[in-house]
Order: sequence, then C-alpha cells, then structure tokens
Amino acid sequence: MGLFGKNKKKKNMNEQDGLNLESKESTYDKIIFEKLSSDDDEYLTHLADQMMEGSPLILNFEPLDIDQANKVIAFFSGIVYAVKGEIVHVQEKVFMFANKDVYKDGSMDAFLKDIVE
Repeated sequence: MGLFGKNKKKKNMNEQDGLNLESKESTYDKIIFEKLSSDDDEYLTHLADQMMEGSPLILNFEPLDIDQANKVIAFFSGIVYAVKGEIVHVQEKVFMFANKDVYKDGSMDAFLKDIVE
C-alpha cells in the first residue's frame, strides 16, 4: 500500500443475521501519541499511513531540532491538506494531525477541550 492507498474500513460481520456492523471503537481510542525520535522518511510515512487509516496523531516535536521539526510539519501539512484534515496546536511543540472524519463520533471534541491550551 502506497502513501495514498485506499482507506479500508474495518467491519464486523454478525453471523446470525448477516448484517455488517461498523466497529464500535471511538476515534479517541485510536489516537497515536508519538514523541518524534527522528525525521526519517520511512518512520514518517508509517505514521502518515496510520493517520490516513483513521488514527489521529498527536506528535511531540520536542526532541527534534528546528530543521527536522520544519521538515516533519511540512510533510504532515501536505498529508492533512490532501485528506482535507485538520492540524490542532495542542501544547508548545505538540500538534495533532488528523483526517476529516476525526470528529464524527464526538470523542475528540471532549478530549481536545481538556488538553488544548
């Protein structure tokens, strides 16, 4: 699967009546918290794939120098733009990158109200 591969939704199959039921996992349960350790392309691409599959990323840029942080922000800004997503400044040197569906179940609104400065 490439960087811009198709998003596959997880579905549960009810064997008794054959109905497809969407997974009950909330967006909040899928958040990935990551203290960035490098600006390695493979590492960033892996995180971007997870974001495009529906997991919001909360990334801490503190360990990176300014050039590395700028590279990462530019990369994720492009991904967020492509998926019509959103970037939220959570705290100093901490940002959330997420796709456009992050607020559908309401769990992210409550979470962000508690942590955003």
